[in-house]
Formats: sequence, C-alpha cells, structure tokens
Amino acid sequence: MFSQVELGRIAGIPVVLDMMFVLILILFSYPYFTSGDTQDMSAGLVIIAGIMLSILLHELGHALAGRLFGVRVTHIALTALGGVAQFERSLPKSAFARSIIYLAGPAANLFLWLGFGALSQQDVVIGRPMLDLSILVLANVNLFLLIFNLLPAFPLDGGHTLNAWLDVVLKPGWPVKVVAGLGLVIAVLLAISALPANFWRLLLAVFLFQVNWEYWQRAGRWR
Repeated sequence: MFSQVELGRIAGIPVVLDMMFVLILILFSYPYFTSGDTQDMSAGLVIIAGIMLSILLHELGHALAGRLFGVRVTHIALTALGGVAQFERSLPKSAFARSIIYLAGPAANLFLWLGFGALSQQDVVIGRPMLDLSILVLANVNLFLLIFNLLPAFPLDGGHTLNAWLDVVLKPGWPVKVVAGLGLVIAVLLAISALPANFWRLLLAVFLFQVNWEYWQRAGRWR
C-alpha cells in the first residue's frame, strides 16, 4: 500500500503527497528517462515538477476562493487521480459562490497555460531544446487540465458547477441525475476515442464512468 507524505504547508494548508501520484508521473514521463539523452532526462524532471506545481496551484485556486466565502480547506492531497482540496465543511448554498470556488481551479490552469505559452516565445527559451520541450509539454498539460476539468461530469469542476445551477431550477435529485447522465455519456465517448491503445485516456474514461455511475445510483429514481 502506498504511503502519504506531508510536503509542507502553503498559506497554512497542509499539502499531502500520495506516492501513487509520483508513480503515475514517472509512468507518464518515462520516455524522457529511457531515451539515453541527458537533455531529455533533464526535461523529464522539469516536466514532473511542473505538473505537480500545476495541479497544486489548481487546488490552491479552490482553497483561496473558498476562503472568500468563509470556507477553509483542511488539506490538499496530490493523489493518483490528480488533486483534491478537502473543505472543512459544506460549501455555501449559493450557486454563484459554489461556481466561483469550483471554477477557480480551472482558472489557475488557464493562467498557467497562457503563462507557459508566453514564456515559450521568450529569447531565454528559444534555441534551448530542453527548456522549449518542457515548457511546451507543460502548456499542453495545463490546457488539458483546463478543458478536462470543465467537462459536465462528476467529480469534475464543470460537473459540480452545472449541478449547483441546476439545483436552482430543478426538483431535488434531478440535478445529480442530469450531471451523472452526462458524465456517463462523456465516459463512453472518451473510452471510444481511447481505442485501441490510448491507455491514459481509457483510464480516465473508466474513472469517470465509475464515479458517475455511483452518483446516478445514489440519486435514486426520477421523481
């Protein structure tokens, strides 16, 4: 069983690293370490550190937005499936407040994507293959995190945001059913697009299907 290590605190929030998260990052970046080229290996290390920072800043976005509405985070965990900001209590009932908190994470990835894109055009990067490769990968990773987290499915930020607004206009139980149903459709489409050999996309599809199926069953019957 993989253990967890507390990396430290940021703005008073404990940051916990699951060793499975490290393993996933290594599997993602192993081509850089097996190429035999020292520049590729250096790029791999930069990419690992950059991905960890990107996910951490995503979760810190949630945490800082939560503080605006009086909700604090007990800790941030970097896990095999990304990051989790654990709030100490339920979020405000206001759909607007929930949206700000949920969308603050993707907003962090938006700024990182734009930042890495701008950095790739700087003289300090141009003509340096290791830096150029690392920054390009990190820009693409943050674009993926931005788009993926905005999908209308649980447990993604887009799904929770949609659920918050549907709570305003639909009967109890219906918002969860709608978002979970969309999540199941997205999971199936993602799995189809992953065939025949995109392991990471297929893994995400399985994860999304499992989570949204649980939400669907938990919501009970339509009423």
